Amino acid sequence: MKLITWITALFLLVGEGAALAQQSQAGASPPAASAVSVKDPAAMALLKRMCDRLQTAKTFTVKGRASLELPVAGGDLATFYTDVETSARRPDGLAGRRTGDLPEFRFVYDGKKMTVYEPGTGKWGTTSAPATLDAMLPAAGEQGDLNLPFDEFVVADPYAAITKGLTDAVQVGTATIQGKKVEHLVLSSAVLRLEYWIDTATALPMRSLVVYLDHPLQPHFSMEFSEWKVDSKLSDATFALPKPKGATEVDFREAAGAYR
Repeated sequence: MKLITWITALFLLVGEGAALAQQSQAGASPPAASAVSVKDPAAMALLKRMCDRLQTAKTFTVKGRASLELPVAGGDLATFYTDVETSARRPDGLAGRRTGDLPEFRFVYDGKKMTVYEPGTGKWGTTSAPATLDAMLPAAGEQGDLNLPFDEFVVADPYAAITKGLTDAVQVGTATIQGKKVEHLVLSSAVLRLEYWIDTATALPMRSLVVYLDHPLQPHFSMEFSEWKVDSKLSDATFALPKPKGATEVDFREAAGAYR
């Protein structure tokens, strides 16, 4: 699996994704994939159930508490905590907001344009965008070096995105998160380890964990999800971000760069 599906899925909301990816590329060579691929049929079936649930959702909103390890001065890792909110509408709407240890940042996409805003700097920028989420995701990277939230959840085929390059899949067992019974999956590729804790009642993810195997420090990123709302009505205003009073309009790339 490539960075654009597992890693960048959440980095817009937690920060520093592009910098970490660049350090990863400059670090040690990725470890070789296991010579023997182990894909537990039960794990793959549960993953498919989660992906089907997300794929058929016309809209969803979700909140989360994220922790992210980032390299700091001296080369050590430090852990940062953020709160995130995401809204998605298929095939043409996405909105995300981050608060917490890292500067507040907002992103919206409405099927015609992408807009970003960082209240701390007052920088606001917008640019035209393709008409679908699948086309917008790479455009956001090209036009603003942005890695957008939950991309493996909002693409047209989540299962194909998550399983691309997959070498191993194991169903570890059950656990309880927020009072709900969940099934714990571990998925591996040559460069990443991804874990999902999936609510057995709703088939929605309650927690995820990414480990960057191809980075020398192997940093971790985790997200605990809450308040999933699927197929609720979302107004067009959800995906609109007019220029706030007092904001400074700048080039989209500059506004996006202020985030990092």
